[in-house]
Amino acid sequence: MANARLAALGLTLLLATGCWRLGEAEQSEALVTWVAYPETVRVNEPFSFEFGGPVSPDQCGRLDTATLAVTDSSIELAARRSTFRAICAPQHVSFYEARPMRIATPGEYRVRSSTGIDLGTLVATDTGSFSSVRTWGEGTIREAAGCWLFGPGWIGSQRVFALDGLTPELREVGTQRVIYVKGQLRGFGDCGNWGSRPRIRVDTAWATDKRVGDLYP
Repeated sequence: MANARLAALGLTLLLATGCWRLGEAEQSEALVTWVAYPETVRVNEPFSFEFGGPVSPDQCGRLDTATLAVTDSSIELAARRSTFRAICAPQHVSFYEARPMRIATPGEYRVRSSTGIDLGTLVATDTGSFSSVRTWGEGTIREAAGCWLFGPGWIGSQRVFALDGLTPELREVGTQRVIYVKGQLRGFGDCGNWGSRPRIRVDTAWATDKRVGDLYP
């Protein structure tokens, strides 16, 4: 009986502290599912490009690298992760990156990742002004203190946003399904214990055929 109690106590401590790792990590592609950037920018002037996605359904995973590369006609996004065979705390792990960048050549740049999700097109011009920051991509939602929170991938360890204008239908299905959201970053909203969260004004959104637990097989 004493041994059983000690084993149960050890398991509890492992879950509470995060992860008991066994063996070598397995490296694999991490999903990039969400972006935010100005649709129109001026050539050679700095702006922020944000992107993120899910890493692991529990704390047995970590982000290793997240990369952004500009080609003649596209912006290519990629990420790599490590996962372990382990007993881990069940909290979701996601990532969020904000990168300063400049575009040197006028033109249209398709934003792409290996996930095949529509992530929009950035236009670089010699004249005119920057447009507002728009968001594209998939994530999950949760209600808290009167706010509908949205996280790239899972609501986890990355930056969390508040959604303004989410329909009642999506509120009902969105805690079980992955939601695609297209909108604009507009100020901040007070979300109780989550504090002041950057707000996305939803232009359009829909439930995908992916369930919350299906982002990775």
